[in-house]
Amino acid sequence: MKKLILNTTKNLILILTVLFLLWILISWFDIVAHNDPWRGSHEYMPGNAFVLLTQEYI
Repeated sequence: MKKLILNTTKNLILILTVLFLLWILISWFDIVAHNDPWRGSHEYMPGNAFVLLTQEYI
């Protein structure tokens, strides 16, 4: 039972880490795609990691 809980916890942490890194990678591609100096729209996807981290809350 203890081994099952340990394996499940380890797999859950691994899946969450992979999903977090995938979110960062997709956010990075979204930033790069919309920051063209001539045609850049700066309309990023909702939930973009870099926009959320740099957003000001008043």
